[in-house]
Amino acid sequence: MRTRSFYTSIGILFFAILKSQVGIGTSNPSNSAVLELNSSNKGLLMNTVSLTSLNSASPMSSHVEGMWVYNTATAGTSPNNVIPGLYYNDGAKWVLMSINDNLPRIGDIKSSVVTTDHDGWYLLNGRNITTLPTIGQTNASSLGFATTLPNSSDRILKGKNTSEALAAVGGNNSYSITQANLPNLSITGNTVQSGAHTHSYTNRGVNYWNYNAGGQNTTRTVNTEVRITGAAGDHQHTFSVPSGGTNTAINQYPKHMVVQNFIYLGK
Repeated sequence: MRTRSFYTSIGILFFAILKSQVGIGTSNPSNSAVLELNSSNKGLLMNTVSLTSLNSASPMSSHVEGMWVYNTATAGTSPNNVIPGLYYNDGAKWVLMSINDNLPRIGDIKSSVVTTDHDGWYLLNGRNITTLPTIGQTNASSLGFATTLPNSSDRILKGKNTSEALAAVGGNNSYSITQANLPNLSITGNTVQSGAHTHSYTNRGVNYWNYNAGGQNTTRTVNTEVRITGAAGDHQHTFSVPSGGTNTAINQYPKHMVVQNFIYLGK
């Protein structure tokens, strides 16, 4: 058996030297190919290895540009983590081969109408990370979630400003207007007439009207005259206008569609 294998190897080598192309499954390999495979029911099985991260050559001794392998491991930390798949080496790192440019990365967030964890995506519901699979716990910790995942329930996602921490929560579903929220203005107006006015009254007093009635002076009391005060008396009035409000908070929810938010932690 060893002798046959030896002669077979010599024959393939001799054929390759003569023809410069090797055909497996074909007697007429392409002149543009070093090696051509041809089969209607078989495929090419790539060498399988366990990569440790994108920027580590391991288990190879060094990065070699053009090297192809199939990785079977899920390892490393974002953004240099690896997942099972076909990789090539560009001379400095491993690159995952994929026809999909939108492969998820650790820490990616998406919205979905799916309601449960799926394909490495985990619901952002505030759960303790100890409830996650090992790979999920490792990647959650690498993102800074030491104990729990953020809880996005009933929350809208917003971009981070310079002072906020990632995954911090805040805000309210409603708000109340205070005096400081009102416009800075003064309300003025005029009364229908000016404030100057008069008062009239009837002066009833004693009028000494002397006349002789049988030789004796007599005093009579009569209504004498109507008097009017001067047109002074400008004044002001203080009044209040009730708003009729009940201090009910304002709901600030815009029109929306309800979905679930997920974070990708690997699978």
